[in-house]
Order: sequence, then C-alpha cells, then structure tokens
Amino acid sequence: MKLSDAIERYFRYLKQIKNVSPNTIRNYERSLDLLQAAVGEGATLESVDLATIDRLRDLLFEKRNRRGETLSKRTQNIYLIPIRSFLKFCIKRELADDILSPEKIELIKVEPTDASGLSLEELDRLRFSEGSKNTFIEARDRAIIEMLFSTGLRISELCGLNRENVNLTTREFTVIGKGRKVRTVYMTGSAVELLTDYVEKREDNWAPLFVNARTRPDEFETNGESRRLTRTAIEIMVRDRGRRAGITKPVTPHKLRHTFATTLLRNGADLRSVQELLGHANIATTQIYTHFVNADLKRTHEKFLEG
Repeated sequence: MKLSDAIERYFRYLKQIKNVSPNTIRNYERSLDLLQAAVGEGATLESVDLATIDRLRDLLFEKRNRRGETLSKRTQNIYLIPIRSFLKFCIKRELADDILSPEKIELIKVEPTDASGLSLEELDRLRFSEGSKNTFIEARDRAIIEMLFSTGLRISELCGLNRENVNLTTREFTVIGKGRKVRTVYMTGSAVELLTDYVEKREDNWAPLFVNARTRPDEFETNGESRRLTRTAIEIMVRDRGRRAGITKPVTPHKLRHTFATTLLRNGADLRSVQELLGHANIATTQIYTHFVNADLKRTHEKFLEG
C-alpha cells in the first residue's frame, strides 16, 4: 500500500472515529509530512524501516525553532509519537504484511517535567507587576493572568473562549479540552472582577473573549475572529510580566496551570477533584503534582521535629 494512502486513511480515522481536535490534526500532519520526506515520494508503507527513522531523526536534528535553536529532546519526541501511533493504526487495520513495529522507534529520554508552579509570593508579584500604560491592554492582561491561575485552563482553551461562553453571574463555564473532553470550569471572585473590568472597556461586539489592541480597522471584519489574541501573544505577555516581576524561573501560561494544581493540593483538595478540574483523562497525569506537595510536608516535618 502507498504510504500516502495509509496516511490519508489514518487522518480519516482521527477525524471520524477519534474526533481529535484541529490542533492535534495539525501536529500529526507535521510529523507525518516529515516521515514522507524521510522515506521519499511515492514510497510504500512497507518501505518504512529503521533506516527511514534514522533519516527522520537527521531531519529533526537539522530543524530549528523560532529562536534559531535546535529542537529540544521533548520536541523531537512530539514528532515521533504520532508516527508510532500511525504505525499502530496500520498494524491494527492490517494495511500491509510487513509494517515496522512502533516499539522499535525509541523516544529520547528527557528530564522530568518541572510541574512545581509559582510560589504564592511569586504569583502576587506577577499579578501586580508593572504592565502596559494602555489601560485596555493592562485590564486584559491582568484578567488573563488571573484566569490562567484561578481556572487551570490550558492556553489553547483560553484562546478559544468566546464572550458568550463565560457566565459572569454563575462564575462558571464549560470548555472542550484534550480528546474532546467537556469539563466545567469555575472562576474566583477576583477573576470575575478583573474580567468584568476588561469587558466593560471593550467597545465592540466581537465574539472572541480576548482580543488584540490593534487600532487599524479591518474592512472585512465580521465577528472579530482576526482580532482573537493568539497563543504566542499570550505566552510573550506572561513571560515579560514575569521578568518585570523579578521572577527568575521561566513563567509561562502552563506554569500558572501548575500553580493552580499545586495550590489546590496544598490546601487540601483531593487528587480526584483536581484531576477533574484540570481535565486530565488519567489520574496518573495528576499525580505528578503530589511530589511537590509531599516535599512541602517533609520540610514541615523537618522544621518542627528535627534539629
């Protein structure tokens, strides 16, 4: 079977059966495009072998990120995982007789993810760090910081929010997370207050909840979709505010999600509830945060009972 035909069937499966998100589709397309580049045009599924994977690794080594740096080990694995998934699909559907075993594609060993989050003192410095002199941008950015921390939203979930999605009266709304899993998200009083202040400064009726501050009108604008604040813009804003706040560790939207989880656990929330609030499909994913909470308990024990 031609490799391109197998890939086409795989994407139909992802869209029609697995119902994966458009973002996941884009990431998988990027990986499988690289696989086709490594094996060559017109190749068959059976021609994908370990030599192909070696050529693919060479291509990954040559790639550069936006900063002109080589791809991290973790990013290289993000390219390899969809290829393993694709081969598993091909074997399960018996698309060819001799298909490379996915287990033969080794992932690169990486250091464990830092899921420690910010301390409450660092969080306060981030919240009240010097921001933009533009009152609209400042209101928007403060609302974003508070929303990321107090809801535990993923950045893609935050970017996708529309004004009609968020109920400021009931202080809750629903989002569709990874794997098309629907969950309810709750807002704190502080988040509602800051979000209300930001929304009141809006002079438009556009759908996106968070928009950029571009002033030049768009004659083709209909619903404000082109004004939706991008993932990159939010990442840069959070990073820059962290630097201005004097926080030495990297500050990212996902770091605020970590802070949400560790703060809940430190204050006594049970692991299953935190799993639901984060939208994790597997509780094992949530358990990475217990390490940091247990470390706090150990320090408390040493402080009062040893020495």
